[in-house]
Amino acid sequence: MDHQYSRSERYEKRRKNTKTMNILIWAIIILLVVFIAFWIFGGDGEVEEEQTEQNTSADAEDEEEEHNENEVSEGEEEDSSEQEESTTDESSEEESNEEESEEEHVYESDEDNVVRVIERNWTPIGTEQEEPHTTQFSEGTQDRVEMEQAIIYATGLSEDDIIFWRLESGGVANQVIGTVTDSAQQEIYRVYLDWIEHEGWEPQKVEELYENDQHPDYGSEEDENEEDTSEEDEE
Repeated sequence: MDHQYSRSERYEKRRKNTKTMNILIWAIIILLVVFIAFWIFGGDGEVEEEQTEQNTSADAEDEEEEHNENEVSEGEEEDSSEQEESTTDESSEEESNEEESEEEHVYESDEDNVVRVIERNWTPIGTEQEEPHTTQFSEGTQDRVEMEQAIIYATGLSEDDIIFWRLESGGVANQVIGTVTDSAQQEIYRVYLDWIEHEGWEPQKVEELYENDQHPDYGSEEDENEEDTSEEDEE
């Protein structure tokens, strides 16, 4: 009897142990399944989250780069606009100065042989001479060559279409008066020049004449008329 009870207890105990082992095994299996599932799906989530963070960071960098490019582009446009405005202002100023330098004043004269007087803001023609300057009228001298160049500049006549009738002192130091005509002797000018130190001869004014008072025949007709009048008086 005792022997039978003992066997029954051992059987019951073994059954309980087996049941407990089964429960533990299933618990371990469930834990493993949960762990694996968490590792798989949780890892993908981290990857996706990391990828999302990288994409967000890349988008932010792209936006910042685009913003910087826009700022640079706007800055370049502003610089270009300022440069264009500066160039326009400089061009306008140069044109204004040029117009100012070329502004011409013409007025009538009370002198008998002068048609009109022309004044303009001429500039010195430049010089190859050294200071102190000495006025020289002799043909072929550098001073004479530069005088003629200044007269051509003031009158607008060409070098091939000008006759120099006389170059003389203006009565003061470093002042010259030149009388010239075109080759047809239809345009007659008296030109006043001043010497500008280190810069050369500068035209001061131009007088347009009725007659060339430096021509050898100038005044001969008046002399003949005076002689005729004198003979008539004697008769």
